Amino acid sequence: MKSPILSALGLALAIGILSGCSGNGSDNTPIVSSGPPAAAADDAPHIPQSDALTDAEVGLVNQANAEPGPPQKPDL
Repeated sequence: MKSPILSALGLALAIGILSGCSGNGSDNTPIVSSGPPAAAADDAPHIPQSDALTDAEVGLVNQANAEPGPPQKPDL
């Protein structure tokens, strides 16, 4: 006997898969405007940042390294 939850989940999955199929074989192409391009986030001036850790970050790393790791579970 199937559980009603499993049946409902299977039905939802089937509907989700079928809703992605268009049936007529044509793909929806994106609309491209002929206007000026919008400014992207990468167009903003970049401030060079150092890869060095700050004092606060060094403190967090040291704190994490000092904590004991999770206990090892025995192999079965």
